[in-house]
Amino acid sequence: MSASTALPMTSWSGARKSAAGLFAVVALAGLACAAVYLSAVIFLLLNKVHPRHAEFTSIAAYWDTYAYDPKRRKQIIGSVVASSVGLLVVLPISLVIAARRKRPLHGDARFANTGEIERAGLLSRDGEAPSPRIIVGRHRGRFLTLSGQLSVMLSAPTRSGKGVGVVVPNLLNWPDSVVVLDVKGENYAITAGYRAAHGQRVYAFSPFEEQARSHRWNPLTAVRTSPLHRVGDLLAIGQVFFPNDGTGTSSEAYFNDQARNLFMGLGLYLLETPTLLRTLGEMLRQSSGKGQSLKDHLSGAIAQRTKDDNALTDECADALRRLLFNSENTLSSIVSTFNGPLTIFADAIVDAATSADDFRLEDLRRRRQSIYVRVPPSRLANARPLLNLFFSQLVSLNTQQLPEQDPSLKFQCLLVNDEFAAMGRVGVISTAAAFLAGYNLRLLTVVQAMSQLDALYGEKEARTFATNHGLQILYAPREQRDADEYSAMLGHFTERATSTSRSRSFGHHGHTSTGRNESDQRRALLLPQEFKELGPERLVVIFEHCKPILGEKIRYHRDKVFKDRLHRAPVVPQMNMDLHNARTQQRVRDADDELPVGKAFTLDELAQDFSELEVPDLTGTAAEWDACLEGYFQKTLAPSAQPAGGTVEPVTDQPEACVSSTEHAVEHEHVDQTTQT
Repeated sequence: MSASTALPMTSWSGARKSAAGLFAVVALAGLACAAVYLSAVIFLLLNKVHPRHAEFTSIAAYWDTYAYDPKRRKQIIGSVVASSVGLLVVLPISLVIAARRKRPLHGDARFANTGEIERAGLLSRDGEAPSPRIIVGRHRGRFLTLSGQLSVMLSAPTRSGKGVGVVVPNLLNWPDSVVVLDVKGENYAITAGYRAAHGQRVYAFSPFEEQARSHRWNPLTAVRTSPLHRVGDLLAIGQVFFPNDGTGTSSEAYFNDQARNLFMGLGLYLLETPTLLRTLGEMLRQSSGKGQSLKDHLSGAIAQRTKDDNALTDECADALRRLLFNSENTLSSIVSTFNGPLTIFADAIVDAATSADDFRLEDLRRRRQSIYVRVPPSRLANARPLLNLFFSQLVSLNTQQLPEQDPSLKFQCLLVNDEFAAMGRVGVISTAAAFLAGYNLRLLTVVQAMSQLDALYGEKEARTFATNHGLQILYAPREQRDADEYSAMLGHFTERATSTSRSRSFGHHGHTSTGRNESDQRRALLLPQEFKELGPERLVVIFEHCKPILGEKIRYHRDKVFKDRLHRAPVVPQMNMDLHNARTQQRVRDADDELPVGKAFTLDELAQDFSELEVPDLTGTAAEWDACLEGYFQKTLAPSAQPAGGTVEPVTDQPEACVSSTEHAVEHEHVDQTTQT
C-alpha cells in the first residue's frame, strides 16, 4: 500500500489544542486589562467627570485616595465588579452564544473530509500495527481500508467493476484465511497464484468441473461418531436440506420433518456400517432401496444385522422404524421429499467431490487457507442445496468456540460472497451476521441491488442483514428504487434559496414592482438522478459514526501494487473417478499398469477394505502369499456377490511387491503389477 505523507492525526490534534489554549490565555489577559481600565472610566462617570482623564492605573490611584470615604469606596468597588463581570463573564458567554451555529432546519448532510476519514480509521497511517484490512476504495489517492472485525457489503449492478475494484484487490491483499464464492472461476485464475506463492494452502472446490478437477470436501465428516453428538450433528445437516423454519405449509412441514428423520436414520446406518461409504451420495443410493422397495431394504437390513449379532443401535433402528410405520403412499411422498435436494449427489463428479476431505472447514482460523468454491453459472440453480450446506457448515463449525477460549484460533477468515444472491437463501449467514465478528469471521457480501435480498429474505430480514454490515459500498445504481433509497441514506442539507417575484399594474399609470424572498430549502446531498449519474469511477461509502465518503473505485489492472501480484494459478488435481466408481459399486478395481514417477502404490487403489487381511511376514514364500490373498477374496467375495471376471491374482515371482497395510506403500519401480478383475 502507498505510504501516507500526511501529518499523523495525534500530532495535529495536539498542536491544535496547544494553539487554542494559548489563544484563550492571551484573550483572558487582554480582557482583564480592559476591565481594569473600564473600572476607572465607570468611577469617573459616577462622579460626573469626563472619562478622558482615565488611565490604566487610575483605579489603583483612586483607591489610595478615596478608600477612607465610604461613598467613594462603594463606587470604586462597584466599578471594579461591574467591569470585571461585564468583560470577563458576560462578554465571553455572549460571544460563545453568538458563535454557536444555528441548527439547520433541514439538516446539514455533507461528505466527510480527509481528517474525518482518518479519525474514523479508514485511512491507514505510518507506524500503525498491521492487521487484516478489507480494501474499500480510494480517497484522494489513498486506499480506504477497514480494520477490526466489521463486515462490508457492496451493492453494485452487473458489469460495474465490483470484481476488479473490490473482490480481486482484497484477494490480492488479505493476509489470513479466505473462502470465496467464485461463480465464474475468474477469482481463482487471477488471485490463487499469489496466495499460493505466499504460504497459503489453496484449494478449489469445483463439484461441477467437467474434467473432474476439484479438491474434495465431505460434509458428513463433521458428524462426530460419539453417541452424545452424532444425532445432533446429523439433524443440523438435515435442517439445511429440510428446514422447519415455519415458512411453508403444514403439509410441507410434516414431510420435511419425516425426511429429516429419514436423513438421520440413514446417516446413523452409514456410521454403523463401516463397509459403506459415509457420504451423501451413498445416503441417496441407500434411499433407492438397492434394487428393492425402501421398506423391504430397510427392514431386511435391520433383521440381518440382528441375526448377525451386529444389531443397529436403538437410535438408528427407531428412526428407520418410524419411517416404516407410514403407509405406502405417505412413504412415497416422504422419499420424494428426501430425494429432492439430494438428487444433485447422483452426479458422479459431485459425489466424488464430496466423498473425502482435502481441507477442513474447522481449520480456517487455525492455519491460513484459501478455498475457492467454483460453480459455473449454468449449474447455479442445481448447486444451491450444496452451496447452502457448505456455507452453513462453515459458519456452524467456526462459531462453536471464541478465539479467547482457544489460542490456536489466531487468524481471521474473510467470506467473500461474490454474487451472494446466486446461492439462494442461506439462513445461517443472515442470522449469524450479527455475531460473526466475535468469532474472527468477516463478510464481504456482494449483491447487485438490495431488491435481490428483499426477494430472498423478505424486506425486514434483508434490512437487518444489511445493517449488520458495519460498512456499505454503493456504486451508481440502475434501478430507480435503489437510487431513491441510496439518496435517502445520505440525508439532506439546508440551502438558502432566494426567490424573485414581479408584479405589474395594468391601470392608467401602469407600475411594475419586484419582490425578493429568502427561505430555507431542503436539498438531498445527492439526488436520485445524481446518484445514478455518479459515473464509472466514483463510489459512496457509508460507515458508522462517520459522514458519507465520496471516493474513487480501484482498478487492480491499472495499479502497480496489484499488477505485480499476478501469478499463474496452481493446477487443480484431477479426481480419480475410476477409483471412486469402484468404491461406490463395491467392486475390486484394476490397479494402474503404470504409475507416475515418484508415486507410490497402496492397497487403497484397489477400492477394498484390507483391514482383515492376515498378512504373512514379508519374507514369506510365494505360496504363502497366494494362500493369503486367495483366502481373503474367497471370504469377501462370496459367489453370490462376486463380480464376473475372476479374482485378483498376486505376482508369484516377487513376493516383496505385496504390502502389509494400506499405509505401507511400495515404489513403482519395485512393482510389476499384473492384477486383473
